[in-house]
Amino acid sequence: MQRLREHPPGKWTYGRTVGDVVNALYTVHPGWAHLADRLQDLWQGRVPEQSPSPPSPFPLPYLGDEQAAAVLCADSPNPRDPGAYHALEEASSTRAGDAGRLWAWAAAPCATWPAEAANRYTGPWNNPTAHTVLVVGTTYDPATPYLDAKAMAEELADARLLTHTGYGHTALTNPSNCVKEYESRYFIDGTLPPAGATCRQDTPPFAEPKPRGGIATGGGGMADIAS
Repeated sequence: MQRLREHPPGKWTYGRTVGDVVNALYTVHPGWAHLADRLQDLWQGRVPEQSPSPPSPFPLPYLGDEQAAAVLCADSPNPRDPGAYHALEEASSTRAGDAGRLWAWAAAPCATWPAEAANRYTGPWNNPTAHTVLVVGTTYDPATPYLDAKAMAEELADARLLTHTGYGHTALTNPSNCVKEYESRYFIDGTLPPAGATCRQDTPPFAEPKPRGGIATGGGGMADIAS
């Protein structure tokens, strides 16, 4: 990343590469394998080839930057002083490296955003609820850290944490049949996972290397539940 800041090869600037890495980490398949190839090319001084995405057979809704800002800026507290984001960038960089810089500036449009949600909820977060809240946290989530899922489960008045041992942003886009089964039981009849329950991702980011000597190993179960 330091080399990209000083000597970017063509269009692959430092900023573009940070954005590319953050976006590619969201979905394990096929994002991680393609990302690994691009980073390997950059490391070896080659300009990565990036083919355009195939056209979608279905009409896609408009997903411009202002669509995300309308949600982020209207629902969450953000500094109204544009100059405050420089300090936020440095603090975020210390905590989360290059990705921290990206996320700090992602909220910068909120400094001048003209609207605020009429019924934005600002707490308290520990009010008793009619039913126990099920919180699902992915251990290696690049956008919503697992530590924050644990903190949320502790802060809510009555919550149960289901740990998804896997990668990428949420178990919804990086599936685990184990998580889906628990979620279905929860929504249909209110059944909670056992305390300390842990699920595994169906497919890891990279295939495990085959053992030498012609000995094959069998796959384990998708769920690893500890109570």
